[in-house]
Amino acid sequence: MRLHRLTMTAFGPFPHTVSVDFEALTADGLFLIHGDTGAGKTTILDGICFALYGSVPGFRDDAKSLHSQHAAVGVGPRVELDVTLTNRRLLISRSPEWMRPRRRGSGTTRQQAVVEIVEQLPDRTEFVTRDHREAADLIRAETGLDVQQFCQVVLLPQGGFARFLQASADDRQGLLRRLFDIEIFTRAEGWLAEHRTQLGQQERAALGTIRDLTQRFAEVVKVEVPADLDKPDTLSELDAWAAVHRNRAADLVEALAQNMAVGTAEEQRLDQVRQAAATLAGQQREYQAAVQQRDELTTRKPERDRWKRQLDSARAAATLKPYLDQVDRRHTDLGLLRRTTIEHLASLPADVAVLPDRIALTVPDGGEAVDVADLDVDALTRAEQTRTTQLRAAEAAIDSEARRTTLRGQRTAVGKKLEDLASRSEKVNARLVELPVEHAEITGRREQALAVAADREAAELRLDEAQKQAKACKRRDELTAQLATAEEERRTAVDRHQAAEARHLDVRQRRLAGMAAELAGELRAGQPCGVCGSPEHPEPAQAAADAVSAADEDHAKTEAGELLDERRSAEITVERINAQLNEVTETVGGLTAAHAKSTVTEARKAVRAVTEATKLADELGAHLETLDVMLADQHREAADIGRDEAVANAQQAALTAQITELDETIDAVRGQDKTLRVRVTRLTGEIAEVRTAVTNLGQWLQAGRELADAHREAQHHLHLSEFADAVAARAAALTDPEIVDLQERIDAFDGEYHQAAGRAQDPTLLAAAHQPSPDVEGSEQTYQAARLRATELHAQHGLAVEQHDRLKQLGPDLVNALAQWRPIRAEYEIANRLAQLVEGKSSDSGTRMTLSTYVLTHRFRHVVTAANTRLGQVTHNRYLLRHVTESDTGRRAGRNGLGLSVVDAWTGQERRPATLSGGETFLVSLCLALGLSDVVLAEAGGTQLGSLFVDEGFGTLDQEALDQVLDALDGLRSGGRTVGLVSHVAELRRRIPSRLYVRKAATGSTVAVETQAID
Repeated sequence: MRLHRLTMTAFGPFPHTVSVDFEALTADGLFLIHGDTGAGKTTILDGICFALYGSVPGFRDDAKSLHSQHAAVGVGPRVELDVTLTNRRLLISRSPEWMRPRRRGSGTTRQQAVVEIVEQLPDRTEFVTRDHREAADLIRAETGLDVQQFCQVVLLPQGGFARFLQASADDRQGLLRRLFDIEIFTRAEGWLAEHRTQLGQQERAALGTIRDLTQRFAEVVKVEVPADLDKPDTLSELDAWAAVHRNRAADLVEALAQNMAVGTAEEQRLDQVRQAAATLAGQQREYQAAVQQRDELTTRKPERDRWKRQLDSARAAATLKPYLDQVDRRHTDLGLLRRTTIEHLASLPADVAVLPDRIALTVPDGGEAVDVADLDVDALTRAEQTRTTQLRAAEAAIDSEARRTTLRGQRTAVGKKLEDLASRSEKVNARLVELPVEHAEITGRREQALAVAADREAAELRLDEAQKQAKACKRRDELTAQLATAEEERRTAVDRHQAAEARHLDVRQRRLAGMAAELAGELRAGQPCGVCGSPEHPEPAQAAADAVSAADEDHAKTEAGELLDERRSAEITVERINAQLNEVTETVGGLTAAHAKSTVTEARKAVRAVTEATKLADELGAHLETLDVMLADQHREAADIGRDEAVANAQQAALTAQITELDETIDAVRGQDKTLRVRVTRLTGEIAEVRTAVTNLGQWLQAGRELADAHREAQHHLHLSEFADAVAARAAALTDPEIVDLQERIDAFDGEYHQAAGRAQDPTLLAAAHQPSPDVEGSEQTYQAARLRATELHAQHGLAVEQHDRLKQLGPDLVNALAQWRPIRAEYEIANRLAQLVEGKSSDSGTRMTLSTYVLTHRFRHVVTAANTRLGQVTHNRYLLRHVTESDTGRRAGRNGLGLSVVDAWTGQERRPATLSGGETFLVSLCLALGLSDVVLAEAGGTQLGSLFVDEGFGTLDQEALDQVLDALDGLRSGGRTVGLVSHVAELRRRIPSRLYVRKAATGSTVAVETQAID
């Protein structure tokens, strides 16, 4: 990297445009940046770093704005850097984010950061990019360093390298982890630990399966589970243990099968004997029962003949039953009609006297002696005529009664109206008293509401500001989550890129190793060798089996480049999200989302209260208008009520006179009845009762004639039958169910007798009756004993078969489980040894360090070696740095192995860095920082950075130490580097002719290039 010119406008303490010509400053290879404290010397370095990476070193990068406070209004910050990176001359222009004045109106608005890169070719300029991500990727690719590495190896910051010297081992490890990419080793440690954990879980699961299967196997054969199942020796013997128990179960099944066959055959034989005895005994019992039943039925034959005679008489009486039943029905009907008619005549009004005085209806059958001839039938005719005349007079007067009812209703309505008017009058008078009081109260409440509503605009402004704060808090939380995701993606991209770089280096080394064979492949007989020039090639090198070609190397390089692009893209995304997060955080500060939400809630409550007060004031104003209207309405209503009361009183008097006249007319017609309608109803009913009595008398006479006809027909059929009179015929009669029952009893008797006689003559039963009685109970007991024995053998055989089947199923499962466990166990042992080794816990490890710490320690040794090269020069070999580990100190110097001590050749003792003086600390720290810079550059692929800046620290050196430091820095200059020193030490101004003077003033700082030596 070679710097040509740096131009800054409104940047830091520089309000105007300042330009630094590095071509002039670096002509001698060593230059000085000097000036008063606070003038802006370090800002020169900030400008270089900002132009390249868009950020400034150290804590100054936390500043929210790099805009100069001395700059004129509207002048934005801008940095331009003319620089050559790996033979590409680039002009980089950047503007940080800043708050510019609004183009319209007052206030400011946020101006986003801007970047532009242009490549300066010999004959033209060519635009490269304006994208922040692409710019970051380009600078990272050309320098081989990220911003943190650049600040550590190119811009040695104030106090930064001294802190590295005096840091604890753990703090030193943190810095080295950021400078050296060891993520691949850390991931290897994590992967091995995770792989060991997974294999351990798999082994525990496999052992659990084996224990479960063994437990089930032991439960089946009812034995104890083998002890120490977790030991490999015990597990190796499980196959044989299971095979022994399976063979025993098979032998038991075979033996029980033979015994079961013998028991089944014996059971079948005894069953046949038992069935034969039971059959013979049954036939003998059946013959004895048939003979006994036949003899019993023979003694019951007279009873059967009596049933037959009773059935024949009942069937003869059944032919006379319809005629006798008709006589009974006619007699019953006549008695019912006589009783009903006499009761109806007795219920007629007292002036309708039809019955003779001697009848006493309260005595049972008191009306049986009454005949139609004893009745006064004409009394019914007279009663009907009298009531018909009275009915017509009542119906003629019923309209007058309706008119009276209507008038009474009207008079009632008028009375109710007068009551309502009186009530309304009372209410109106009360309202005329209440309304003025209510009007005064509402007026006071409205004035209070108007006072609250006056703060509405201020409350809305507070709510708007609170909502903006809450939205910013939410955006901050979202960006925090996005930043975590982007960081994870960046780490993944770094891992993939590092893996690709490792593959590229591996392919490159393999190609270099096989380069002799590759050159040998280009040799041709008789043609000179391109290396030695000989035309003879007696023993050309042969390509190895794993040789790689140039195409393989190009492919690996291309892949590494593509993944580098992905890595840069992820890093830019992290920076972009981080910038947005910083911007939002600047807006809300330490405000939490919960507090912002609470503030919004309170502001909303205040706005709601103001809104409700405004609404309440409007509602109360409308209410006041309504009260005014109501007061006027009440006065009008009071006048209307007075007029309506006078009219109603006059109507009530007129209606009363009309009702009195109608009362006199109606009372003359209704007699003793309550109303004319009641009178009409009564007369109509009495006329209907009289007419019903006439109808009942006619039915009574007809029933008498029908009874006489039924008597004559019944006597005729009785003379033709076998019965002497009707009483005999009725006695012999039976109901249909009784006749059916008699017939069924006769048929059942005949059937049972014939069936019993037939069974007593059956040849089979006769033969069985002449045989001896069998021993049924003895044969049954013998059979049941044989059956029980066979059942027990079946059950035992079934259990044995079930046990054998379960063992056949569990045996292969147990064998498979053991087969699956063995490779898992072997792989776990390998993974455990490797994990313990990279974790520093293995007995094979002498360092007791993790793999990543070991790599850092190895690189730290290179740093110490590089530092000692310069430290011996600047201290005349008095001081050397020594890398300290646990084994060196005999105590825990930190398992990271990054301890550091200073060897003092004058005393022969080792010292802690903290015991060095200020000047000694600067010398040792500078050499350590330069050594660290050399190693980081080597790790970055040997990138050549032609510039180095050292910021402050020279004031602690005496004259001799200063000379030694300048001699060491001259050594860097002679190696091709340009060294820039930042200091206000006067001696350096005399020693270094090329200087950049930063002048401080009240209106801002300026710069000037000085190229003359100072006496």
